[in-house]
Amino acid sequence: MPKPRRPHTGPLVAIGSRNPAKTLGVKKVFSAFFRGARFVEVDASSVVRAQPVGIDQVLGGASKRARFALAEAGADFGVGVEAGILSVGRRRHVNLQIAFIVDREGNSGLGFSSGFLIPEPFVRRMAREGMELDRYSHELTRAEKISKEEGIVYHLTEGRVSRLQMTEQGVSMALVPWLNAETYGVRGLQRSK
Repeated sequence: MPKPRRPHTGPLVAIGSRNPAKTLGVKKVFSAFFRGARFVEVDASSVVRAQPVGIDQVLGGASKRARFALAEAGADFGVGVEAGILSVGRRRHVNLQIAFIVDREGNSGLGFSSGFLIPEPFVRRMAREGMELDRYSHELTRAEKISKEEGIVYHLTEGRVSRLQMTEQGVSMALVPWLNAETYGVRGLQRSK
């Protein structure tokens, strides 16, 4: 008598956040590419700065979140998404998200979301007061309530782009090495098509 087939079990993905926009975005992207993906949320707030500024801090935060989540959960993938502010020329700053993915074999990927300009008076206030951008959300948007999934960007783009979509963009880009394993030389975990 043949042995019953075990149901396909997808990779375990550890998400270095409990923020709904980040966790939902990661889940949507991984589920689209990896059949049966399973998820665990890991509070990684202790390994990152409150408001990262500059490429080193934003990328470093995403990487720390991913590596911490991977180690804590003993997962197949660790995913870190970090929103932050980057300087783009003299007195211009953008808010964007960087996603960093690492697998248990040590392969890693990096992706960026779209970004939007932050008015300079708010950048100066953030630096002076040591506050996160979200703290100024009402002043920036005039919105009464801003959900975690929508974010400030949703109101600034009149509902055309959300924080959740920015997360999906970054995570999709960070997954490129696994979606093209041969081209990128990724060994180990493979995508189930």
